Amino acid sequence: MRRILVISFLVFIVSKAFSQDYMDIITKKSCDCIDQVSDTLKSEQFNMSLGICMIEASMPYKKQIKKDYDINLDKIETEGAKLGRILGVKMASVCPATLLKMTQKVKGKTVPPKVEQTSEGIVTKIENDFFVVLSLKDDLGKITKYYWLTFIDSEVDLASSYSTLMGKSISIDYESQEFFDPKLQEYRQFLIIKKITIDN
Repeated sequence: MRRILVISFLVFIVSKAFSQDYMDIITKKSCDCIDQVSDTLKSEQFNMSLGICMIEASMPYKKQIKKDYDINLDKIETEGAKLGRILGVKMASVCPATLLKMTQKVKGKTVPPKVEQTSEGIVTKIENDFFVVLSLKDDLGKITKYYWLTFIDSEVDLASSYSTLMGKSISIDYESQEFFDPKLQEYRQFLIIKKITIDN
């Protein structure tokens, strides 16, 4: 009996891992495809191209999607929005810049030129729940949150040592980008870290 339970548990773990793997593949393929969609297309054509990217990336896994998410890709006209919501959440961590391009184009906006700014202060808090978030206290005592979403230029290996930044004085080069916040049900500005310099 114990052996059967162990085998059942292993099958469950493997199936969950596979579920995660195939959704990661679909998300990555969707991101790559959407990156190739021209910003100059009209909104209707742009939206159609986004849908095609997601559908083509998902079709090889339609049986798994039906089983895991109850989405029937043979009825994409009625269930496409549900697929788009699921992939949109995953794209926030896989390709946030692509998601930004999508949301701003769908809203009828062009993507504004990115302008980097710099802020200096002491790291007072490090959160790593979903993304790594650094709270920086400046000379005036104001605390601001900065988000690690993409590659950061730094003289140290941040992936293995970012926790050591706590209490240190650093400089952050960042860009302000607009993302949809599901908790607030609205778009808001996030300060995205581009470079970190540790002050000596």
